[in-house]
Amino acid sequence: MPVRGPISVNLATRQAAEVLKVGPMTIRVYEDGSRTGDRISAILLEIPPGVSGPPMHWHRFHDELFFVVKGTCRFVTPDAEVDASAGDVMTVPPGAIHTFKNASETEACEVYMSATPGHYVDYFRMLAKAGKEGKMFKKEEVEHIMALFGTFPPDVESEP
Repeated sequence: MPVRGPISVNLATRQAAEVLKVGPMTIRVYEDGSRTGDRISAILLEIPPGVSGPPMHWHRFHDELFFVVKGTCRFVTPDAEVDASAGDVMTVPPGAIHTFKNASETEACEVYMSATPGHYVDYFRMLAKAGKEGKMFKKEEVEHIMALFGTFPPDVESEP
């Protein structure tokens, strides 16, 4: 068996999480891949009542896992709308067309999300930075930022 050096575990607390504002959503970055060799990220999406997430899209390179912590999150695909409640998990493999939104008009929802690889967190950082500058996004600008992270609208073919 190979000899291993000491490897530290890492506790990420709510108080120490990086906080991003993307529109009305608050995103808490617990892990951005910097402590996992870029293998995985971990964020918490705080979605106010009635708020929708990104436009419908798919990812070429990465998986996403959503764990609903509070409230109800509605996942929308071309085939269905599925409500996930606290304690439910939704997995989204590469190529799956999807989006999400808070299913309630009166109650906030919180969704833990992990993505592989970890650097996908930089997508949210770019959106938050542009939002701080007071910029309203045009559809083409959002699609450009998404494309930088292998994320595309449904009408873009999945094969080159």
